[in-house]
Amino acid sequence: MAYLTQPDYVKYVCSCGQLKPITHLYFCRHCLKIRCGFCICHEVDSHYCANCLENMPSSEARLKKNRCSSCFDCPSCFHTLSTRATLAQPRQPAQEGGGDAKVENKQPKKMYYLSCFNCRWTSRDVGIPDQPVASGGWPERTNPFATRINQLLDYYKAIAQQEKQEKLEKERKKFAIRGKYITLTDKTGLTGAMARNIAGLPSEGGSSSAIAGFVASQPSEEVEELPEDVYTKEINLKQITSMPQRLASPEWQPTSVSRLHPLAKLLSVKRSQRCRACDHNLTKPEFNPGSIKFKIELLAYYHVPEVKIISFETVKPGQTTALLLKLTNPTGHEMQLKLMQPEDLPPVESSEETTIDKSLEKSLNLEKDASYKSVSRAPALGASVRVRGAARALSLAQRDDAAEYDDDAAGGGDGFIIWRKSNKVAVRLEVETPPSAAPGTAARAALAVQHSYRNTVPAAQPPHDHTLHTVLLLDLGTVSG
Repeated sequence: MAYLTQPDYVKYVCSCGQLKPITHLYFCRHCLKIRCGFCICHEVDSHYCANCLENMPSSEARLKKNRCSSCFDCPSCFHTLSTRATLAQPRQPAQEGGGDAKVENKQPKKMYYLSCFNCRWTSRDVGIPDQPVASGGWPERTNPFATRINQLLDYYKAIAQQEKQEKLEKERKKFAIRGKYITLTDKTGLTGAMARNIAGLPSEGGSSSAIAGFVASQPSEEVEELPEDVYTKEINLKQITSMPQRLASPEWQPTSVSRLHPLAKLLSVKRSQRCRACDHNLTKPEFNPGSIKFKIELLAYYHVPEVKIISFETVKPGQTTALLLKLTNPTGHEMQLKLMQPEDLPPVESSEETTIDKSLEKSLNLEKDASYKSVSRAPALGASVRVRGAARALSLAQRDDAAEYDDDAAGGGDGFIIWRKSNKVAVRLEVETPPSAAPGTAARAALAVQHSYRNTVPAAQPPHDHTLHTVLLLDLGTVSG
């Protein structure tokens, strides 16, 4: 007998056909479908620094290149740098003449420097002067190629804008129908310049001037020669930076340890997730960076019955073995549950391909993006064994947090239900292995769960009870010889 508690041994079939554990799935209360990471779209809600927990709007984060101005990482080991204080004695001004001068007793001034508690690297190692303030004020290095990089960025932005405008003009001529308005420009008389101004895009004149005034790079025939002792000079690896240290500063890529400078800490983001089919939120975190709570948290773990493998016997060809499963009702309502075979499920009605247009209403783009379409495929279950005795209806009580501390479990009256406790029940099933099963192959069993779900969305209407179906794939190890 093997006792398994890992969730990866029981995988659920998503609405798109992917196999995922229940901890990696979401449940849309509007579509009443299970969604995985490929069925949702991600949106960035806020930017914040994980060290100082400072919120930052998107425009400011883009201006600061998604880096915090007051927190730094160690360029040697990439741990967070700490600010340490020290006392600096002020210099006494020199007196003119040789006479005795009155010496003023000045108090020592507190200065700050950056230090790493992991590798003991300090900002003094590279000659960065101490600062009089603890946060901010650290000198920033300027990239000598910043002007050229900005020219390249403006050039490629102008190229992208020109290609986009040409594509829009081609589509407008292709689908031009008399009396029909294809775009907002044709209907309202909004000119292209006005539309670009509203959208915050550069004008056509600015794009053409950026393309016309661009100077291409010219290759140089003269290459600086290597020093004569490049092959004979002894190398000290402690003074040479590693590849991760160089790639952490792509603007400079220092070759020696003495040229390492503190790295501004990258910002973290809080993101919300939406269902691609109905465009409703599945998860939405709190705005406060220090909070780990969610305003909306539609995880499948809280809405879909959880199935766990308690134990199973060794699977052998041509034999019938026992399988113990634990079923849990995570909802706050009583659930009617029935175990079935996947082929006994009712056929799913094929719906027409739908596109997402709600998100486009918020944008100023005149082009409609119909790139996403609801695509579903048949799941590759690959079941090699069959579960028998699954056609049995069960009733699970609602979730009660106080009942978790109750150790009394009621036993089952027959051989199917082993024990029952609050919103949990343990059942005994039989696994039938065909005689043609080769020893050493994976033993997988497919199982379908039909359960009731009380939908409380929308809140203005009374709750509705729905009958949903979920397909599972149980991993029972390998077939024994």
